[in-house]
Amino acid sequence: MPQHRSEIGALEPEVDTVAPGVARSCQEPEARGKVYLVGAGPGDPELITVKGLRCLRTADVVVYDRLVNSVLLDEVPATAQRIFVGKQPGRCSLRQEEINALLVEHAQPGKTVVRLKGGDPFVFGRGGEEALALVEAGIAFEIVPGISSAIAVPAYAGIPVTHRSQSGALTIVTGHETPEHAAPLVNWEALAQLDGTLVILMGVATLPLISQKLVQAGMDPAIPAAVIEQGTIARQRVVRGSLADIAERVTTAGLHSPAVVVVGRVVDLSSLLSWFAPSAGAELQAIHLLP
Repeated sequence: MPQHRSEIGALEPEVDTVAPGVARSCQEPEARGKVYLVGAGPGDPELITVKGLRCLRTADVVVYDRLVNSVLLDEVPATAQRIFVGKQPGRCSLRQEEINALLVEHAQPGKTVVRLKGGDPFVFGRGGEEALALVEAGIAFEIVPGISSAIAVPAYAGIPVTHRSQSGALTIVTGHETPEHAAPLVNWEALAQLDGTLVILMGVATLPLISQKLVQAGMDPAIPAAVIEQGTIARQRVVRGSLADIAERVTTAGLHSPAVVVVGRVVDLSSLLSWFAPSAGAELQAIHLLP
C-alpha cells in the first residue's frame, strides 16, 4: 500500500478518501443520462471545485448562465453542445420553466448534462426548482455545490463575513424579490434588529429602498457598509461607506450588478485585510486549471 509522510514525520498509509461513485461519478459510465447542477463559483474560474471541473470535462451538453466565466467553457469537450440561458436585465430570456424543460429534453436520450450556474446552485440560483423538475420527470441528478459569492466576494474585498470579536452571525438575503410573491420574502424590520453581518445578493438596484427600510426599522445608520462589483475578477470594484450613505456612494461611483452588498462592523476590517489587487487584462492571461 502506498505511504506518505505525515506532518510529524511518521509514515502513514495513503488512504483514498473519495467514495467510489460519488466524487468520481462524472467519469463513470453509469453516470450517463444524468443532470449535474454545478456551481461555477463567484467569477474567478479557478474557484470552481475539482468535481465541478471534472463534470464539465465529461459533459455532452452544458447549459450555462450569464455570470459563468467563459474560461470554464474552454474545459468542455469540443463535441459537447453549449446552450446559453442567462437572464439579462431588460432583455428577453428563457423562463425558468423553459430551462427546466431543456434539461429534461437533453437528459432523456441518455446524455450527460451539466447545468452550470454562477456561485452555488442552491443559494438564490434556482437549483432547487430545477432539481424538483428533474425529480418529476424521473431524471437522475446530482448537486455539485459551488463557492457562493455571498462569502467569496467579501473575502476578495478583505471582509470576513464572520469575526469572533465583531460578528457571530451571518444572514444572506436577496435584494430582488420576484413579483409572483404576494407577501415580502424578506423581513427587513427583523433584520434591522440582528447584530451580525448582513449580505445582500442582487440588491444594487434596490439598495436605496433597502437602506431606508433598515434605518427606519432601527438599524444604526452609521454601521459600515460596502458594495463589491464584479467580485473575484480583474474588474472588481469596491465602494465603502455607512448604511446611511452607501446607496448614494454606489450611484456616484456607477456600480452595477452583479454586486454584493455587505452591512456590518466587519466591513471596517477591509482597510487592514484588503489583499486582492485587480489589474487590467488579468483575465486575458492563461488559466491553469487542473490537468
